Amino acid sequence: MLVSFEGQDGAGKTALLVAVHDELQRLGMPSVVVEEFSRSPYGQRLIEAVARDKFLRPVPGETATFRTRALEVVADLYYQDEREIAPRLEQGGIVLKDRHLDTILYTLTPTLVTAGAVRDESRALTWLSVLCSELRYRPNLTVYVDAPLPVRLERIRQRQRHLREDRANEVSREDLSVFEGRDRIIRQLIHEEPARFLMLDNSSRPLTEGARDIIEAIRTRLAPLRKGQR
Repeated sequence: MLVSFEGQDGAGKTALLVAVHDELQRLGMPSVVVEEFSRSPYGQRLIEAVARDKFLRPVPGETATFRTRALEVVADLYYQDEREIAPRLEQGGIVLKDRHLDTILYTLTPTLVTAGAVRDESRALTWLSVLCSELRYRPNLTVYVDAPLPVRLERIRQRQRHLREDRANEVSREDLSVFEGRDRIIRQLIHEEPARFLMLDNSSRPLTEGARDIIEAIRTRLAPLRKGQR
């Protein structure tokens, strides 16, 4: 079973993912965490790019363009799909993925349009969806972790990340526009496929409570999958 964790910057999705993994281990349910980017050359380039700009936008001096950056993100997900996710799923475990297909769609679509790399959001979504159409595995459950904007902004200001970007803990008007565009796209994706998503408010609840809700959703979706394997 593949469970993806999605959420905008500062929503707290990674902390929640770790809490779910710890609880699954305690319950004796085999699970593994797959990070946002792989350890391959594809992933390492993206990790370096995030260190320069938290939204993966090309910065002056880089050879990447907005389109090639999108292709790099897609390429790394294909690598993970085949080399990291597939082997674990074939062993019957639960894979907890820090960002998956939906991240590509809701983060890159508004960025491509704002940069003028693609004409409009409909065309950008179509292009990105086609690029990802040959993934072997798609999430059985997508946890969308949310929190009010003021909460997220405060978490961004306080977080400790090894970024070279001068504005790593700052949020500009341009950044707020990015957040708005991403929110619009993810809401559209959830509306189109509501059964796959679990919406989780992570503004003030203890992580253990959110983790319990997610594990209950995992168990609910595991039952028919295991029944079909018999």
